[in-house]
Order: sequence, then C-alpha cells, then structure tokens
Amino acid sequence: MVKQKLKWMNADKTLGQIRGIQPGDMFKLRLQLQMVGLHCQLLNGIDYTSIDGKNLAISIVDSHRYSNQSQSCDVLTYCGEGGGAGFLGSKPQVAPDDQKLERGNLALKNSMIKKSPVRVIRKLVGVGLKNNEVFVYDGLYTVKHCKHKRGSEGNMMFMFELHRMPGQPQVHKRVNAIPGDVTSPHHSTFQML
Repeated sequence: MVKQKLKWMNADKTLGQIRGIQPGDMFKLRLQLQMVGLHCQLLNGIDYTSIDGKNLAISIVDSHRYSNQSQSCDVLTYCGEGGGAGFLGSKPQVAPDDQKLERGNLALKNSMIKKSPVRVIRKLVGVGLKNNEVFVYDGLYTVKHCKHKRGSEGNMMFMFELHRMPGQPQVHKRVNAIPGDVTSPHHSTFQML
C-alpha cells in the first residue's frame, strides 16, 4: 500500500548517506528501514548493490543474531552471513557449514578494497523499551579488516572489522541498552553525549 501511494522515500539502493536520515534516528520496525532506503533487506543483515560491475555493501544491521562484537562505540566486528553459524542463544540441529565468500560477504570484502562507506544500523533491546527493541542508525563506517577464522562450533566464519567514519555526530558513548522511552525524541537506549 505504501509503495502504491508513492510514499516509499528512497526506492533505489544508495551508497553512503540517505537524505533526511541522521545518526541517532530510531525506527520501531525493520520494515521502516526499507521504507526510507536505509536497509532494504527484511531478513539478511547485509544489504548490497552493484556499482560499476562490483557488488558493494551499502548497509548492515547488527541484530544480535550472530556473534558480533563492539570493541568501542566506533569499532564493530561483524560476523559474515551464511552457514547457520554464530547464532546466539540457539543450538543448531546439525553442525554449521563454513561461510562462503559470496553475496553479502563478498560485497563487504569489495567495500573494504574500494574503501566505500557502509551504513550501520544497530538493533537495541532493553528494559523500558516499547516492544522491547528499537533500530538505531549509527552512521557511516568503513570496513578496515576481514579475517577468515574458525568459530566456536568448528566452522569457518568471516569477521569484518568496521570503523566509524570521522566527522559524524556522536550517537553514543556505549552500545549497552539503558532504560528509555523510544517514543520520546530526547530519550534513547544509547547514553547520549
């Protein structure tokens, strides 16, 4: 219905900043990320598009499904997709497969080589949040390193280290969720500067 009424704000997949979206903007539903063009995949954590014949990552969502790690508010180690590996809180029925350098993983590696910006969205869950979760646009990052290493379940996984690009408004001091009311523009799950 939204598409039919031409209310889909950014229909094309775009590299870099999305007009009208600022770091710190919050979204209650993952579908809203697609509606504004921030992240167009409803399930996959890596969104990418073809630019000059190469697939480049345009955005990622850290939704706590994999073993991603934040070393600081400006550095994120992001687990690649595929293989059924790294899911937190779930035990697979069979041993997971090795992740392959294809689709989103290849796009993130190409983005590292091209030094192209990747939008990072973080799903935050915490006490006091309406519906217990919110998606926060964290800003533009670049992929600095890619490691192919063995995970805790024995399969090979891609780990991408992303660094926040300088010159953007600071969104948070830490990524840990704190109580807040996401319906209020002056409260969020980030500790604001």
